[in-house]
Amino acid sequence: MKHYIRALPPRAEFFIVVVGAFGYFILGSVIAFFYPTPQIPISNATLRFLLVYESVVLLALLTLLRLRDWPLSHIGIRPTLMGTLVGAGLAAAAYLAYVAVFLVAAILSPYVQQIADERAFVTAGLDLALIIAVSVVNPIFEEVFVCGYVISALMGRRGFWTAVNVSIGLRLAYHLYQGPIGVISIIPLGLVFAYWYARTGRLWPVVVAHAIFDLVALLNLGSGE
Repeated sequence: MKHYIRALPPRAEFFIVVVGAFGYFILGSVIAFFYPTPQIPISNATLRFLLVYESVVLLALLTLLRLRDWPLSHIGIRPTLMGTLVGAGLAAAAYLAYVAVFLVAAILSPYVQQIADERAFVTAGLDLALIIAVSVVNPIFEEVFVCGYVISALMGRRGFWTAVNVSIGLRLAYHLYQGPIGVISIIPLGLVFAYWYARTGRLWPVVVAHAIFDLVALLNLGSGE
């Protein structure tokens, strides 16, 4: 089995990792986009499922990559205090980029502000421990693959901007269920994260920035009774 895994061509590895990490989410997101139904808010049950699912898939795919000589050090996820501080700055930059895009979109179409006011992705009364756990696991899961792996795997063979754009496209694909607001928020955020990582090779600040977004969003929208 180990010999078979090592013998996989790079394209097969890329397909397995991307589909394994995001295939389930992309399928559900695309179905929700083309066949919209009333949005089911995120609940404690949703967070529990996400925590277990992403932990299992993360472990399985990292094992695969480890067998193919893809240690985590290869994608620059080493935690440091400076990297954590940079991550906070990266979160601020991504938020400012989102605000700028949102303001332009809201000026061009009042519908954007309307759906932003009406959306409710999270239920009240979320468990604090679950919020914290998901805000740790989800950023690691997503950024290891959509940013670290995808950009590292593509940049040498396809070039800087192809790697960045594929990363943004994948991130957008599994957030399509959020509708137009998802597009407005994910594209600037994905661009800031992907560009930073492609330029620096340092993934930990991206993980920290993503964790800040998740934690703030879940606390603000779901911690009330």
